[in-house]
Amino acid sequence: MFNSLKVLWQKAPVNQEDNNQQAQLLSEQIALLEQSLAQQPDNAETQKALMLEYNRALRAYAASPVYRPQVETLFTRIDELRNIIRRNI
Repeated sequence: MFNSLKVLWQKAPVNQEDNNQQAQLLSEQIALLEQSLAQQPDNAETQKALMLEYNRALRAYAASPVYRPQVETLFTRIDELRNIIRRNI
C-alpha cells in the first residue's frame, strides 16, 4: 500500500563524477571572473556575476568529495567580495 509513497521519497542515485565535473566547471568560471575583477575591481557586473558563481559553487562543492575541502575557502572569498562591494557603494 505504501510502496508508491516510498518511491516518491527515494533519492535518485548520485553520480559523483557529474558532481566533480560541475564543480570543476564552476571553479574555472570563478577563476576567470576573479581575474577580471582583479583587473577592474570597480566593475559591478563582474562582482554580481562572481557572487552568483560563488553561491552556485557552494552547493556543487559540498556535493563533490574532491572539492568539499574548498568550501571554507569559498566562504572567505564571499566575505572578501562583500567587503569590496561595500567599499564601492
